Amino acid sequence: MKADACKPFPTLTARLVAAGLLAIALPLAAQEATLPRTAWGGPDFTGTWNFSDPTPLERPPRYGDREFLTDEELAAQAEDFARRQQAADAREAEVARRVLDEPTADTGAFNRFWNDQEPPGLNPRTSQIVYPPDGRLPALTDPANVQRSSPPDNPCFDGLADPGRPVRISYGALSCDRPEDFALATRCLHWPQTGGPHTVGNAYNNNILIVQTRDDVVIHAEMGNAPRIVPLDGRPFADPRLVSWTGSSRGWFEGETLVVETRNVSHQVASLFFRAVAYGDASQRVLTERFTPLNDGVLEYEYTIDDPATFSDRLIVRTRMSRLNERMFEYACHEGNYALTNMLRAARLTEQQGP
Repeated sequence: MKADACKPFPTLTARLVAAGLLAIALPLAAQEATLPRTAWGGPDFTGTWNFSDPTPLERPPRYGDREFLTDEELAAQAEDFARRQQAADAREAEVARRVLDEPTADTGAFNRFWNDQEPPGLNPRTSQIVYPPDGRLPALTDPANVQRSSPPDNPCFDGLADPGRPVRISYGALSCDRPEDFALATRCLHWPQTGGPHTVGNAYNNNILIVQTRDDVVIHAEMGNAPRIVPLDGRPFADPRLVSWTGSSRGWFEGETLVVETRNVSHQVASLFFRAVAYGDASQRVLTERFTPLNDGVLEYEYTIDDPATFSDRLIVRTRMSRLNERMFEYACHEGNYALTNMLRAARLTEQQGP
């Protein structure tokens, strides 16, 4: 989501100088809460929220069972982000110089303006996973029930083991033989950010829009075109035979926390999936999300996956979202998109050329 290409965005370095490393290291829950209220007195979640969080999903082995970073580690992390920001600025300046001054077909792809590479605030946790206690994904019920995207040096998965169908990966392909073997996002059908859970953001568009009334909440992810309408009136879930990409969601409040439970997701969607890997399928998954305001600009976001068909234990992930004072724009993937046609055509031409 980039509303104004001419609008300067402060670098992370500038933000760290302005806020001070100590302020970033302070737990947000300890800051004074200023919570907006709805006209009927409840917590107001309406607005655009960014869920970029550079904290790894799984805990790096060097932290053992430790759940939080020390103040020194958090300060060092902030300094590391600042150094990487400066290095990225230098790389982008070199790309711009080469494109402008030398004959080349390399434009450097997107410049960094279009990418969400700066964290909205540093998360003091060593991993986003808080359960199991080791901060790692639970063991898979069936280790073979995993799909991975094709490697860059073999984009059509030629000669690799067939991971089965339907395709549940987000990017890449399981073969270039037919459109159905290309990944969900490649076909503009579904993204990891589209339905819950909203975590482990990609290069850009890691935003959701929440619209709230007395009786319903709408959660609309920028990446995709499938807003979730969440009734709050206690009605039952849709008939289990009615499945969709984003499923059937029902919500309620527990104090200041908005709780959303989702069922009835299509078997074509992974139980947990990211850009290049898909774990199981979501047909038996129960997803419970919890949105808790820490202050006016920050939500704690927690989700629990209960899916015995995929994982041997439940999975609990906890991260944060930050409020954006920006509008969210349509992500128009299909319109004018010739990529799928061109990839299939290129594969046929390659076959004609032979080995």
